[in-house]
Amino acid sequence: MSELSQEEVRRRRMARLAGLDSFNSTVNISHNNDPVSPNTPGPSKTFTDQIISPLKQQQFQNPELPMEIEENTNKQCSSSAIDIDSGIENMEVEESERKEVKPRSRTTSSSTEITTEQIHAVISRVLCISWKEPTEGCIFLPQMAIYALSTKFIDATEIINQALMEVLCMFMRDEDPLKEINIDTSSDREDSPNSQASPLQSPVTTFCRCDICCKSSQPKSLIYLLDCYSRVAIEERNHPKKSSIPPLSDILAVLRAQCVQYSSLVLQGLVGISQSSTTYPFSMTPLLYPVLSQSLPRGYLHELVTRTHTNSAIFNKIFTPLLQGLYLSMQQASLIRNTHRRPIEALEELIEICCGPSSNIRPICRLIVHQIQFLPDIMTSAAGKEITTTSLLGPFLSVSVFAEDQLDVAERFFSGNLFVDKSISLTLQQELESIRTSLHKIFHAILASSNCREAMLTYLATLLRYNEKRAQIQTEEFSLAGDGFMLNLLSVLQKLSVKIKLDTVDLLYPFHPASFVEIKNDTRLKLTCQEVADWLKYLERTHKWVEPKFPTQCWFLTLHCHHIALLPALQKYQRKLRTLRDVQKMLDDLQATEPQWKDSPFASRNKELIERCKEQLKHLGKSKLYTDAGLIDPVLLRRCLHFYISVAEILLSLLTQTSPGNPIPELPLPQEVPQKFTALPEWYVEDIAEFVLFTLQFCPSVIVNNMDNSLITWLLVVVCTPHCIRNPYLIAKIIEVLFVINPNVQGRTESLHDQIMAHPISRTLLASYLMKFYTDVETTGSSSEFYDKFSIRYHISLILKSMWDSPVHRKSIIDESNNGNQFVKFINMLMNDTTFLLDESLESLKRIHEIQELMSDLKAWSALSREQQHSRMKQLAADERQARSYLTLAKETVAMFQYLTDDITEPFLRPELVGRLCAMLNFNLQQLCGPKCKNLKVRIPQKYGWEPRALLSQLVDIYLHLDCEIFAAALAADERSFCMELFIDAANKLERSVIKSIIEIERFVALAERAADIARDNRARDADYGDAPEEFRDPLMDTLMEEPVKLPSGIVMDKAVIIRHLLNSATDPFSRQPLSEDMLTPMPDLEKRISMWKQQKKKPTKI
Repeated sequence: MSELSQEEVRRRRMARLAGLDSFNSTVNISHNNDPVSPNTPGPSKTFTDQIISPLKQQQFQNPELPMEIEENTNKQCSSSAIDIDSGIENMEVEESERKEVKPRSRTTSSSTEITTEQIHAVISRVLCISWKEPTEGCIFLPQMAIYALSTKFIDATEIINQALMEVLCMFMRDEDPLKEINIDTSSDREDSPNSQASPLQSPVTTFCRCDICCKSSQPKSLIYLLDCYSRVAIEERNHPKKSSIPPLSDILAVLRAQCVQYSSLVLQGLVGISQSSTTYPFSMTPLLYPVLSQSLPRGYLHELVTRTHTNSAIFNKIFTPLLQGLYLSMQQASLIRNTHRRPIEALEELIEICCGPSSNIRPICRLIVHQIQFLPDIMTSAAGKEITTTSLLGPFLSVSVFAEDQLDVAERFFSGNLFVDKSISLTLQQELESIRTSLHKIFHAILASSNCREAMLTYLATLLRYNEKRAQIQTEEFSLAGDGFMLNLLSVLQKLSVKIKLDTVDLLYPFHPASFVEIKNDTRLKLTCQEVADWLKYLERTHKWVEPKFPTQCWFLTLHCHHIALLPALQKYQRKLRTLRDVQKMLDDLQATEPQWKDSPFASRNKELIERCKEQLKHLGKSKLYTDAGLIDPVLLRRCLHFYISVAEILLSLLTQTSPGNPIPELPLPQEVPQKFTALPEWYVEDIAEFVLFTLQFCPSVIVNNMDNSLITWLLVVVCTPHCIRNPYLIAKIIEVLFVINPNVQGRTESLHDQIMAHPISRTLLASYLMKFYTDVETTGSSSEFYDKFSIRYHISLILKSMWDSPVHRKSIIDESNNGNQFVKFINMLMNDTTFLLDESLESLKRIHEIQELMSDLKAWSALSREQQHSRMKQLAADERQARSYLTLAKETVAMFQYLTDDITEPFLRPELVGRLCAMLNFNLQQLCGPKCKNLKVRIPQKYGWEPRALLSQLVDIYLHLDCEIFAAALAADERSFCMELFIDAANKLERSVIKSIIEIERFVALAERAADIARDNRARDADYGDAPEEFRDPLMDTLMEEPVKLPSGIVMDKAVIIRHLLNSATDPFSRQPLSEDMLTPMPDLEKRISMWKQQKKKPTKI
């Protein structure tokens, strides 16, 4: 037979393709221009007619979808050096996919030469076929044998096409050609990832047990084609040298390509499916089982995507059922049953398949965002919960260890053994981190596709918007996404944001008209609602908005996700711990008081309550275990800290109007604060403090080892610029962070505390602003301000105490005491608190003493009714709580007086302060050493923190630190509490209990003696001044004025009296109008007249 010309070969191949028109019409092609390479022949018309005619070809016909065949000889398949097509389907291949393949350098030797018979043998082995004669272990193809007798095959490609078509037609006729060959369909294929993969990285063993993932749904035709594809790799391994160069390399490439092309038809249900087989549901794609079980031959999935993605109709028909199957598999997956990982890994593998010359086309990403339930419509009022299950990616984000998502986690994993449970907790955390890494890859791949990015960002923003009520104090948890879902979403966003450069973030994005984040209903840092509205109108007129970029959108979505996902989870955990403590306390109280109620009518009720408490404690204990695993995760918390460090840098740049990452700002900042800062939500600042406080309590190593200097700078700047934030409780929260970092509070933070104390702002300004806030917090505007201020001031006192131990900070405090009236106001508030706290503490101790004495008298106690006993016990518990609380606060305020007066005396001796200070000291000395001191004696005083000896020692230290004539005169002026006998009794107690040294006791007594002498003189003087004119007397205190001043209201008062009043209230005591010291007018003439009158009274009376 003469050699055929190239044109004749092309003409015959096109004729064969034309002969398949009736069959090809079944392929649903949306693009009429889909090119097919003419270089890839299909089966001849004669041969095709012979094998298809019995199958009644008309059942496949679809005249409404004609197939156009366009010659395109310049395109090549990206996976081989020659263009391969089955001849049965038209695959659209975009020019963007093509890669130029460099010509191989061909080597000719005896070891690489291959004959036609050898090529036929390779085809026979790969396809397990024979056509010349029946062979054991092979599928004999009778139609192909007949055709081969009548027509000589032109090339190997034709043999491959004819063979595959005949085998598939056998399957369509309900024949089982696989019975002729020995194929073990139950085991993994030799070159599948599952057969050669190393053990899973997941610490939780994973098996696919999903009902949807059923091997029985695989048609045998697909199993056959996959096995053929797999045998190509075996040929390459067996003949590495020959298979690397043509012609064998081309033949193997053709085999691979045709297996993929025919399998794509099988997956569409067009060929290879028995006429009698049932139709599987949409999600029951034959591809699902091998994908989930990782039994597909290596490279098959990538090639299937590459060869089908350019024809959207075919691609959708193949891969949409696969995505839906993964979605349904994930809905049924469970961390407990270990069925969660395979669907995630499968989706991750699909997502990472790239096509195109630059590998920048991700077809599966595009298909995902076009799925009907990628972002579904909401049908119920529980939008937040609904979208976690109905959206395509929702189930993938729902892997959780929290009880609300997986009820049996504790029973499945936790045994009650502390050591084992810690190990299990660590394993679960590693598993969650592995899952989150996979989820990040999935989301990142979709966002990296430019045509999918907007859809994905909209999906992320919708998830946050539907769940924004999680951040509310009162929520309906059943209608919102659970903590597990939200923390997974948070982790994905954190990983997406980790490489964002802050200088690329648009700081005005929260106010952008097209912003994905919503802050309209949030309380702002300083501006009111009206001020925000006015500023936004101004911004619209003056600012030119540009389209937001991805770094900005992603960063702010991450910030808001922390607020919606992380903070509610932290608060829920703390509420759970409080409940645990409360139930434990109730149980302890019931068991401790059992002798009192076991014979009462309430005995059965109390016993039942005890059992309920025990059961609840057991449940709460288990709940805490899996919550610890999901929330107290160092890796998760470390990512949160790193992100909040970036938030601190952004906030600091907005406040100081500098670029993020700039050096330490120069303080104090201007009084006029940028509105782009004051218009931000309060929680932008508060969430940082809440997170740091939580982590310091439950996982302090994360903070200690990863705290950045920029976050320290931010915390100190907030404390030292209180005029920038309207809410004093927000500043108090930042101060609480500094308090908890104190090594006396959290023992593992010493290095971090040293880092903060060494900060330039801390060394120069922190002490001053802490003392100022100590004063300012007197009025917060809250209904609970009176009690709130004590805890805030307690935090400040502990911070100042630690600073006093440092010479640098001690100097800054001493310098502050010399800088005007601010320190005097601080001392006045300190004095007010000490007076109140000591009074309340001692009164509580007296009531405790009284009840304890009554209870020790068994006869008297028995005489009381049960109701009276119960009432007294209830009162005792309340007094004990109050005594503990107030004594804790009081000890710190007295201690502050003690160490401050050691180096600072002048402010304490000012006329407006010294009198009240002496009165307070004398009164408490009388409580401790007077005739009624025995009323303060209680059982187990350490239970309340009651240390009378230490308190007495501190009071005596204050006396000795301020020892001078002014102070002695002030002591003597205290007519209510001062008497020499009190000081003598105190000295005796000091000596008897060895509280102070002999020298200190002698100094203490000497001070008292000088004060007693002055008191005697005062009494004589008062007798002389008793008839002073009314205009010489202070109208408030009715004492002789020393330095009269005139108020704006016209009232004349003694300056010391009115200044003392102004320290507590900046108002006129008579008119209640605003008043300050600079509004007082001196009265020198009146002062001179008073002085002359006093001199006149001192002259001896002539007889």
